[in-house]
Amino acid sequence: MFETPRLMCRSFQAQDWQTLKTICEEPDVARMLAVITVPWPKEKILAWIANTQGDLKHGFRLAVCLQGGALIGMVGLGGVPVSCGYFIAKEHWGNGYATEAMHGLLQHCFDHLGLETVEADHFTDNPASGNVLRKLGFVETGRSLGRSAARLEPAPNITYRLTESQFKAANS
Repeated sequence: MFETPRLMCRSFQAQDWQTLKTICEEPDVARMLAVITVPWPKEKILAWIANTQGDLKHGFRLAVCLQGGALIGMVGLGGVPVSCGYFIAKEHWGNGYATEAMHGLLQHCFDHLGLETVEADHFTDNPASGNVLRKLGFVETGRSLGRSAARLEPAPNITYRLTESQFKAANS
């Protein structure tokens, strides 16, 4: 868990399920996420929440909350190679929350967890996500097709990589 000037990132709790459902069933959010289906049943949301605790190898996700407490999204890291993911509720788009939350997460992981490199990707029809990644120092590494459970077919995707030195150079 960590805080930024405007946000608090904490562990997910079972009572977050309804807010997560509302955020992730928004079509413009859902189609950008790999594993969220629409509709997203309560039992699957609760299983997703139960699976948020882990480490870099197995993955973890944190709830992104406004300092006042309202849940507005998620940031997470995990896997081999380590990759990141994030989403913000549509009504909070354009406020820099994704960049702020991911900056805090990456800073924490580079400083305390021995993280050296992170990968990321986004669908080409989500240029705002590409802006977030580039602001953080990510560098494009390629293009491919990506899948989302909320899309009927694979869609064009852009892949990125970030090293600790790139992050520090972009955020100094």
